[in-house]
Amino acid sequence: METTEPFPSALRALLIEQDYATASGKPSWAAFAAELAIHYETLRRAVAGERPPSPRLMEECARALRIEPKYFLEYRVHLAQRDFDVRTVGLERAIQNLNAWASARERRDGRRSC
Repeated sequence: METTEPFPSALRALLIEQDYATASGKPSWAAFAAELAIHYETLRRAVAGERPPSPRLMEECARALRIEPKYFLEYRVHLAQRDFDVRTVGLERAIQNLNAWASARERRDGRRSC
């Protein structure tokens, strides 16, 4: 299962769904933060949109919620970007990934123009 919602919206929905909620039905950020190996301010800033969620934050949230980190859209984007990072995958693999992406894009764009 994966979401196309931004991290703050997706996390809010998950917290309410998994009973990390106040009596008024709003997410209990403090209760959830207590479950994380990440500081509350890091969570607050990501949820408030003051900074993008880090891969580590998304992994930690996923662990606490017992879901895969790939549930979050931003985490899937992170994984895709990592496939092009020479420092992570090496130059040869980054070039292969770039060529595969370019070919897929050409096929996709070619189908649209027909």
